[in-house]
Amino acid sequence: MGTISTIESLARTFGLSASAGHGRDLTIRQRDIDEPLQLDSLSAERLALLHVNADGIIAVRSCVIEELVIDHCTADALLITNSRIGRLIIRNTPVNCEVTVNESTVETLDVHSCGSMRFEGVRIADTVQISGMRGHLHLKRLRAAALTVRSQVAGGRQRRPEVHLENLHVTEAVTLDDLWLASLTLDDIDASVLVLRRVRVDTPFRGTGVRCREGLRINGLVVPGEANTLEDSDVRGAVDVRGLRHSATLPTQRPAPDTTGTPPSARTAELAFRSSTICRLTAAAEDGSPVVVELENTTVTDALAVPSGPARYRLAGSSTINEVDLGDAVFRNGTQVIGFLDRVFTRVSPGALEAVRATLSRRRRTTEEDQIYYLTRQREARERPLVQRLVANGLLGGVLGWGVRARNPARALAAAMLSTAAVLHVTGAVRSPGAEGLGDFSAASKALVLACALWLNVGTGAPSELKTHGWTALAVCFAVGGMVFVTLTVGIMIRKLVR
Repeated sequence: MGTISTIESLARTFGLSASAGHGRDLTIRQRDIDEPLQLDSLSAERLALLHVNADGIIAVRSCVIEELVIDHCTADALLITNSRIGRLIIRNTPVNCEVTVNESTVETLDVHSCGSMRFEGVRIADTVQISGMRGHLHLKRLRAAALTVRSQVAGGRQRRPEVHLENLHVTEAVTLDDLWLASLTLDDIDASVLVLRRVRVDTPFRGTGVRCREGLRINGLVVPGEANTLEDSDVRGAVDVRGLRHSATLPTQRPAPDTTGTPPSARTAELAFRSSTICRLTAAAEDGSPVVVELENTTVTDALAVPSGPARYRLAGSSTINEVDLGDAVFRNGTQVIGFLDRVFTRVSPGALEAVRATLSRRRRTTEEDQIYYLTRQREARERPLVQRLVANGLLGGVLGWGVRARNPARALAAAMLSTAAVLHVTGAVRSPGAEGLGDFSAASKALVLACALWLNVGTGAPSELKTHGWTALAVCFAVGGMVFVTLTVGIMIRKLVR
């Protein structure tokens, strides 16, 4: 059969009367042809192919049709290319019939219960509705106002479809709803909102170059485990992750063997944002299953909300967070800080501490900021070599308080004065020759006063028995140390008062 270019020729091909082909509308029902059906440069208002069986492919090339309906048609393949169609409806094709639409312009597209589908270079002025999938779906270079992929007919592991979306520009929302897929891949997606609702994948979910102008919503996503990633993405709105679950925790799925001995109910569902920028992030584990949202070399430009349930964030690489939503949390001591961070993050890392400190700084909660700063420096020092760790944690942190905690140098000064007094009293440096010994309260008092005078450098002098060159050098060292402790303590207090 040659190509068909007119409505009249198409009517004669299926043995319809001449009157059926008059005008620009034609409906063909329950007809069979023994050859491929090829429409080329055909123009019509409405063309409906209902229960048509063709021996070969059904091809629509370079046609202009206001409404094209293909329902319950049997063919080796369905091809629509380089055409302009107002409303395109494709329904109930066989599983082995691949539906392909290339380089065409469509007003609205409605596809239901079809096998493998491939749409490439298609411009849709309004919406795309794809439902009841029975085969793989590949969308490439698609332009549309809205895209919805919902539900599927295929069952069984071997028949679960693969969905690959590549180079899509959608003005409004891209919605994937009620799907159990073999794999899901998103490459170069530009949409207002991306919604993944009740989607389950058998292989790790992957997205690259996803750009959402208003937000990303994940609700009920079931993943196999690790390596579920969104890379090089930009979400200017809120990212809302709810109901993320590990596939092994579902009762309908036989859990895979785990050599680590971890029970299926404790397996963690993970989703990672890598080298991405997001505005606001919220995570919630509503059903009690553990969830980890990882941020690797990712920037949160607005706020990181406190997760609910057993959901946690993991910071990796050079991730930065503009602000952490603190809620009603207060940080009067280290225990409160660690408790809050354990509720938000998987571990108390320097990056997590710095994110909370920056938030407190913006809110001018200076006392709590100093508390976080001290803990941050202490945690960073633990990762250094042994000698540097001892100097940093012991001297700079424990004794000097990293310049923000006044009680550390004050406590060190008090301990130094008491220790010096004890040494002076035990050695008898301030006891008279006829004194009672260590039990002499007067001598102990003189030793304490002398120790305070040495460390505080008030110039009270020294006993005549200790006026030697060695004692003078030791007294100078005490005075220098006292000046350091006093100056640091007073400076920290002044800084707190000024702020």
